[in-house]
Amino acid sequence: MSNKVEIEIIAEVAQGFEGSFHQSKLLIKAAAKSGANSVKFQLVYADELATPSYEYFDLFKNLEMSENNWRDLKIYADSLGINLYLDIFGLKSLSLAERIKVDAIKIHGTDITNINLLLSLSRSKFKKIILGVGGAEWPEIKNAISILKNKELIILLGFQGYPTKTKSNQVNRLKYLKSKIDETESRVTIGYADHPIEEEMRNIIAVLAIGAGAKVIEKHITLGKIMELEDFESALNPDDFFHFTKIIRSANEAYVGFKDSKDFGMSNSEKEYRQKVRR
Repeated sequence: MSNKVEIEIIAEVAQGFEGSFHQSKLLIKAAAKSGANSVKFQLVYADELATPSYEYFDLFKNLEMSENNWRDLKIYADSLGINLYLDIFGLKSLSLAERIKVDAIKIHGTDITNINLLLSLSRSKFKKIILGVGGAEWPEIKNAISILKNKELIILLGFQGYPTKTKSNQVNRLKYLKSKIDETESRVTIGYADHPIEEEMRNIIAVLAIGAGAKVIEKHITLGKIMELEDFESALNPDDFFHFTKIIRSANEAYVGFKDSKDFGMSNSEKEYRQKVRR
């Protein structure tokens, strides 16, 4: 369903649906109404993430939903005109994502060196794959890009800390990644997963990311921060997310448009300004 857009905004639910089908539908509706292009959930099977003795195994277990639930969510997202993306963590979740034909999948940064999973992704039916690279080093990223050479890739920088300190974001790393990838990989897009905690930074870092070359911005969404749903720390309420999407698209409009030509592809208004003020 994916429409070609100058900048894509992904509303990240992650584990915020808490295993509830009803809550999942509300979050999809909130994402669509907020102006996001896509909404993303973590497709969790506890045994793909942890052993039963792990302290959060029961939490992961409570996030599991039936295949019919996920299929119905895909149908619901389609009806609202929003893409449904899923994080997958193994072959079981990959297989389900293929069967219900979600629009793209994401592999988490913790799996960027999981060669068997990367090879399975390369053989999958998915054309579009999001590659989380938070915590990943360049040789690991380069190797993953090579394995997924037959895919349309979004390289998504950013990580969720509790909190993610402003100075830890290294937004200028996007420019470095873009320069390294643009040498040979036109099928690769650079994106940024935004996780600020501070109120005053909730729009600023994502705007900086656009200037550093990001064409995809991911941001957490929640039904209400006061509810303290999973992953709420860096999430926005739907009304705030709507405001965020407007800011990001306006920032992108201000950034793009330059052409490598004599007049730089000046807008008509700038050309009029030139005529009026030129001595």
